[in-house]
Amino acid sequence: MLQTIRERTQGWIAGIIISIIILTFALWGIHSYFVSNGANSVVAVVNGVEISREQLATAYERLRRQVQSQFGADALKDDNTLKSHALNGLVELEVLKQASIKEGFGVSDAQVDNYLQNMPEFQVEDRFSLEKFQEVLASSMLSVSEFLDIIRTSLLIDQPRLGLMLTSFALQDEAVRTIMLVDQERDIDYVSIPLKHFLSLAKPISSERIAAYYKAHQKDFMTPEQVNLNYIELTLKDLSFRVTPTEKELRSFYNETLNSYTQPMAWQLEAILLPVPASPTAEDWQAAQTKANVILTSLRKGESFTELAKQHAGADISDEMLALNQLPVALQKAVAGLSTKGAQSQPIRTSKGIVILKAVDIREPKIQTFEQVQNKVRETYVRQHAEEKFAEMRDQLADLTYANPSSLQTAASDLGLVVKETGLITKDKQGDGIAQYKKIRDAGFGNEVMNLQNNSDVIQINPETIAVVHLKSHVASKILPLQEVTPQIIKVLTAEEADASAAKYAETLKQQLDQGGDPATLVAEKQFVWTKLGYIGRHSTKVDSAVLDASFRLPSSNDGKPIYGVTRLPGGYGVVALRGVKSGELDDKKVSVFSEQVQNSQGVLEYQLYKESLMNHAKIKHSA
Repeated sequence: MLQTIRERTQGWIAGIIISIIILTFALWGIHSYFVSNGANSVVAVVNGVEISREQLATAYERLRRQVQSQFGADALKDDNTLKSHALNGLVELEVLKQASIKEGFGVSDAQVDNYLQNMPEFQVEDRFSLEKFQEVLASSMLSVSEFLDIIRTSLLIDQPRLGLMLTSFALQDEAVRTIMLVDQERDIDYVSIPLKHFLSLAKPISSERIAAYYKAHQKDFMTPEQVNLNYIELTLKDLSFRVTPTEKELRSFYNETLNSYTQPMAWQLEAILLPVPASPTAEDWQAAQTKANVILTSLRKGESFTELAKQHAGADISDEMLALNQLPVALQKAVAGLSTKGAQSQPIRTSKGIVILKAVDIREPKIQTFEQVQNKVRETYVRQHAEEKFAEMRDQLADLTYANPSSLQTAASDLGLVVKETGLITKDKQGDGIAQYKKIRDAGFGNEVMNLQNNSDVIQINPETIAVVHLKSHVASKILPLQEVTPQIIKVLTAEEADASAAKYAETLKQQLDQGGDPATLVAEKQFVWTKLGYIGRHSTKVDSAVLDASFRLPSSNDGKPIYGVTRLPGGYGVVALRGVKSGELDDKKVSVFSEQVQNSQGVLEYQLYKESLMNHAKIKHSA
C-alpha cells in the first residue's frame, strides 16, 4: 500500500497528500495533537484518548491565523465556530489514526525520511534543501520531531483513503448516463423584469411607516462603540539597535561558536543508476544487482566509470560540492565512506534503483576566518543578545504594568519605551498600526481595560512583538436620531416595495404563461423583451448563472409544451421558458474521460462514508 502511495504521489495527487494534508495540519495546529499536557483540563475524549484544552487552544490559534491570512479579519467574527472547527479537526484526526492502526496500517522511519526528502516544498534545484526546511518550520513554529510526527500520521491515515479511492471503479453505463446529464443542452428563452421599473412606480413612504421601521430596527442605527488606547510596544527589531558589540566581543563570540562557521566536508559525485520499475519485483531487483556486479568487476579491472555508465544506464555528475545533509538519506552513509578522490562505493539500493557512486572531488572541512564571516557573526550576536534582552524586558514589562495598573508611564520610563496611542478604534473593524491586530482590539474592549480601566496583560502580537494597552478614552454606542437616518429608511422601504411588486408581477406572468398566454403579448405593455438563447449547456457563459440554474432545475416537458419558472436576478427577477432538452453526445474518448471522473468521485464518496461511519461508531465525549 505504501509503495502505491509513493507511486501516486509523483503527480497531481502529491499536492493533495503533501501540500493539503501535511502542511494544512501544520498550519492548523494539528501538531498540538502530538504535544499533550496531562495537567490541562480535557475538552474531549475519543475512544478513551483525551484531547486537552492546550491542544485545542493551539489548534484554534493556528486555524485563526490561517483564516485571517486567507480571508481577512472580517472572517474572524465568530470565535465559537472557529473553535468548533478546530476541535472537530482534532477529534477526526484521532478517530482516523486509531482506525488505521486497528486495521493494521503502519509507517516506518525510512518511509517518513523518504517522503521528507522528496517533498516539493523543500526542494531547491531538485534536491532537498535543509535551509528551506528550516525556514518553513520556523514560520510554522514547529520542531523537527513535531513535523515528522505530522508526516507519519498523515501517511498513516491516508492509506485507507487511497485504498478506497484507487480501487473504486465505474461501469460504462454510469459514465454514459453522466455524460448525457453533464453535457445536456436546453433550449431557453427568458425575460428580465428589472427592479428599477417598479422603483419608478413606488409611492411615497408615510412618516408613520418611517417611524415604525425606525423603532423596530434601532440596532441598525447605532453608532459603533469606540475606544482610544494608550499602549507600549516592545519589538525585537528595536532592541537589536540597542546592541552595539565591540570587535573584541565579536571575536570572543566567534571563538565560542566556531562550529557554526566551519564549512562541512563536501563531495562532487558521479553516479551510475540502474533503475527498476515503479513497482519492482524481486526479479527486477536481482537483475539490477547482477548488472551492478558486472560493473564492479569492470571497475576493478580499471575500466572508465563514465564509459561503463554510458554502456549500462547513464552517468550523472553533480555540478556542485554537496555536504551530507544535502544528499538523500539512503546515500549519506556510503558517501561518508568515500574518503579519497576517485573512491567508489559498493552498490546502494534506493527507491529508484541501484546506485554506484564515485568521488570526483572532495572538499575537506574548513574553518572560515573571523574576517570572512564578521558580518554573520555580528548578526548572530546581535540577535542572540536582543532575544535575551527581549525575554528579560517582557518579564519586567509584565511586572511593572501589573504593579502600576492605572498607567503605562512607570513601565515606559523604567524600560526606556514610549507610550503611544491608537486613536479611536472599533472592536470589529481593523484599524491602522497596532489596531490592525484583533488581539489588541479584544483587549481594549475587554472588561479589564475598558470597564476596570486597568492595564492589559502582555499581548503577544507575534514572536517578535509584544504590547500592553490602557484605556485613554471611551465613546459609548448611541442611537442616531430619526431625522438623520430618515433618507436611509426611505430607501430601504422603497426598495422593499419595488421588490415585492416585481416578485408579484413575475409570479403572475408565470401563471398566465402556464395557462397558454402568448409570451411577447403579455410583456409588451411594460416594454419587457424576451431573449431567445437557443440550446445552451449547463456551463454556458452566454447568460446570467441564475437563468442557467433555473432552466436546468425545470423538469422536461412530456407534451412538447414550454415549462416556465421564476428566478431572482441581479437587479430584479426573471421568468424562464424551457422549450426543449437534448442529451449530451457520446464518443469513446469522452466515455473514457468521464469513466475516470465518475470513478474518482465514487472513491471520494466512499471515503467520506468511511469517515462518517468511523465518526458515528466512535465513542466521543465532549467536556463542558
